[in-house]
Amino acid sequence: MYRPHFGLTGLPFEAPADSAELFASEDATETESRLRHLLELRGIGLLTGEPGCGKTSACRRFADSLHDSLYSVGYVRLTTG
Repeated sequence: MYRPHFGLTGLPFEAPADSAELFASEDATETESRLRHLLELRGIGLLTGEPGCGKTSACRRFADSLHDSLYSVGYVRLTTG
């Protein structure tokens, strides 16, 4: 009912299938820049933040930008320390 009214092509709160559809805020761009720097240093990093601030979105966007034959990305969730 509200989708045609607002001209939406999909459900507004579903996770986007493609990371290119994610909103690139100023903070997300800064996070991606820092992740790129970490990649250049070949270092290990830790990304922390408040719930809902975009940590997973930033990581998805960054991981999708990496070359598939050069990098293998692993996702570990719900770790307990």
